[in-house]
Amino acid sequence: MVFFGAESGSDEILRQMKKNLTSDQTLTLAERLNRLGITPEFSFVVGNPADPEGDARDTIAFVRKIKKLNPDAEIILQHYSPTPQRERMYGGVEDRVDFPTTLEEWATQPWLDFVNKTDPHVPWTTNRIKRRIDNFKLVVSSRWPTAQDIMLPGWGRALLRGLSGWRYRFGVYDFPFELRFAQRVVQLRKPQFESL
Repeated sequence: MVFFGAESGSDEILRQMKKNLTSDQTLTLAERLNRLGITPEFSFVVGNPADPEGDARDTIAFVRKIKKLNPDAEIILQHYSPTPQRERMYGGVEDRVDFPTTLEEWATQPWLDFVNKTDPHVPWTTNRIKRRIDNFKLVVSSRWPTAQDIMLPGWGRALLRGLSGWRYRFGVYDFPFELRFAQRVVQLRKPQFESL
């Protein structure tokens, strides 16, 4: 398995991030690694401040392209939360987030969620968009449970795939209560959170 910070399926956003990468290169990489039997793990930052709804929609479409080329590709989706910088932050979010000024403040739960990109509470991303991203993440991780979870029994993998298959196929991501419950029952590993 090889980790790649793909970040976005938009070439314009990749330019803004100074990634030195194109979306076509990511797709080519996904396809080549599939032929070689190497599992890529692609991470994406979703919720561009200029157009968080469009960014979420485009990222979901791009992830679906990757999964078509390489179904074994693992996908990590994270909400965009800016990192304080001396220079300009990506997304032009200066003065839109009041960062903590003390270590004690940084150690509070809301700021830990912000830093870990689990629930950043940023003003440009609505709860509806956050839910869309999180629900898509849940559907994808259920349809293709991580290969890193070597303890997941075959019946658990089959259960998750069976429950999520129709959702992924038809693009139905809203209200995936059954998937949340099933992931709790099988205790699916979540490498993106375990590695933080």
